[in-house]
Amino acid sequence: MKHMILAIAALIVGQSANAAISANSSWEEIFAAKGPYQIVAPAVYMGRAIDYTFVCKNGDKLQTLKPVDIVENYTLSSDGPTHFKVVGSEVLSTPINYTQTESFCDQTKGDKTVCKDVTYTGTYPMTVNVKVYTQVGQNQPAKLAFVKAYTVPTCDNASVN
Repeated sequence: MKHMILAIAALIVGQSANAAISANSSWEEIFAAKGPYQIVAPAVYMGRAIDYTFVCKNGDKLQTLKPVDIVENYTLSSDGPTHFKVVGSEVLSTPINYTQTESFCDQTKGDKTVCKDVTYTGTYPMTVNVKVYTQVGQNQPAKLAFVKAYTVPTCDNASVN
């Protein structure tokens, strides 16, 4: 009898671990889900695009949950392939309220180039909509399963997904 109860309990636990996720699932369940799920979140720009689910709030900044690789590229000859080398790692951050300036240049008549700086200001939202897709078959495109709101955690409460 004891073995039968243990077998039934194991079966129930095994089924719940592989249960389908939904918009009602917690983010912990979604991140831990095994199977054909793909999470597609907006990005925060920190010198490169970082997925919203990989950042936390630290005061008036957003930062990565853990250090990311610093990669340098190089070639052995002018016509050779590009190689990549990890030279370190660092935690990236950006202000929640940001100001960014870009230069746009146009070549006018002759050899004269005219550049104009454009400044953008904005605020990264602390809650964004994240899409979760499921892959039905190998040769099938992924299907949107659901969209769920994701709120950036504070860094002291954040965990790596």
